[in-house]
Amino acid sequence: MENGKPIVVTVDAGSGSCRALAWDADGRMLGLSQQEWNYKASEYPGGMDFDTRDGWRRATECIKAALSQAGARPEDVRAITATSMREGFVVYDEGGQEIWAVPNADARAQKEAKELIRDGLAEPIYKRGGDWTSIAASARLRWIEANAPEVWEKARHITMLGDWVLQKLSGEYVTDPSLGSSSGLFDLKTRDWSRETAEELGISRLLPRVAESGVVVGAVTRRAAEETGLREGTPVVAGGADTQLGLLGGGVVEANQFGVVGGTFWLTAGIADNALIDPGIRLRTLCHVIPDRWMIEGVGFVHGLSTRYVRDGLLRAANPDISTETGYDKLDELASRCPPGANGVSYFASNVMNARSWKHAPPSIVGLSPFAIDETGLGAIFRAVMEEGAYGARGHMEILEEVYGRGVDDITFVGGPSRSPVWAQILSDVLGARVRVPEVLEATCLGAALCALVGAGAYTDLAEAATATVTTASEYEPNRQNKEAYDDLYPRWRALNDHMIAAADKGLAPHMWTGAGAGGQESDELDEAAAASEVPS
Repeated sequence: MENGKPIVVTVDAGSGSCRALAWDADGRMLGLSQQEWNYKASEYPGGMDFDTRDGWRRATECIKAALSQAGARPEDVRAITATSMREGFVVYDEGGQEIWAVPNADARAQKEAKELIRDGLAEPIYKRGGDWTSIAASARLRWIEANAPEVWEKARHITMLGDWVLQKLSGEYVTDPSLGSSSGLFDLKTRDWSRETAEELGISRLLPRVAESGVVVGAVTRRAAEETGLREGTPVVAGGADTQLGLLGGGVVEANQFGVVGGTFWLTAGIADNALIDPGIRLRTLCHVIPDRWMIEGVGFVHGLSTRYVRDGLLRAANPDISTETGYDKLDELASRCPPGANGVSYFASNVMNARSWKHAPPSIVGLSPFAIDETGLGAIFRAVMEEGAYGARGHMEILEEVYGRGVDDITFVGGPSRSPVWAQILSDVLGARVRVPEVLEATCLGAALCALVGAGAYTDLAEAATATVTTASEYEPNRQNKEAYDDLYPRWRALNDHMIAAADKGLAPHMWTGAGAGGQESDELDEAAAASEVPS
């Protein structure tokens, strides 16, 4: 490696996989290694467990492989950082051993979420921390106290999942505001833990220190060096949450900028220069990775898993010679032949976010016709999945426009789906907005790399780093005819989705997923309590 040129490493503990990447100072990726991981189904209804031992093994293997691909020696690496999904967290005992861990979609704490609402704590926590009890840490911590007393008694520290990677590397317990605020335990205005929330939940002893993204928080320990191939003493830098780093990697850093981060989940977000929250308790607000910036977002569920289902469960199941790499290209080409509305085919899985009562319809494909096989075949199905992602983004953007009091006509689109010109154009047509796609499509990992580069001294701050490295690859303008078609199709999709959720509420079919504190017939008491505690407009 060129003398004096910093090489940095990022670890991404994502919803579906672990990745490690090596980068140069210009934000060019030099090496990448990825391993998929799965979660263990808990014995408790709605519960999912994260296997920290298996997860760390995969992380260390990915780090070694990324360094090998980059041709980097241990001494070439100037800093390492991590990003992860939000909301998931790890509990440690006094010796630093992980004793409990969950991913973001864990929903075991239904009873505890309802209790927080009943006890009048949910609304104050939302006002301070920007998130309802659905998948935030408050209900889960109460669950541990009530259902796993042996864990509660031993618990001495908690960190978010990305911070867990930093702890394994450095031994330090630390979080940054973007990941820490996803716990729902923050005071957004101070960008630090809420003393009131901590006292109400009895968790003050567990909370780690807070450092802004890009700040050096420790160094690689001897043990971690042996496990990863890194040099002992390599600076460990505070990273951030996946969505906020995706926005950073797409150049979305200033107030009144908007973006869509596509992946396993789709996040539609706006940036604010104050801790702006949704009075209707539909969206959530978290700290951005940029100091003095906040992000308000709507979350679209499992769009990435839906596309994978069509690729692997339909296309590759019938055509095993098609690779995972070329499968999406084939589906893209088939979808491009279909008009807006996918010849009457609609797909349902993700509802527009309602944080206070978060539930989703049974995943369904509607509109298939045995009398029009060519028109409603695989291409129409995949286009319907694409359109569902865009419809969800529109639903969230409409709420953002309401909260901001202004229209949105320009957005940045990052993540895997932005690779598809077909999908980017659909998004532009559905939103009626210009869509900008950056050159680097792995925006979250680039955002993490910028944190590491700031920590290594290559840039003075994250905004400067983004300005120096983020460029636009393509832009899409709404097609007038397509926009008019989608203006008619979108409310129909919303109405049918509402009917399908109502059917699930009646027990006619299972919800795809419900957040803690939401449900079907059993949620009447919850809904009454939630309505009584609604934040006033």
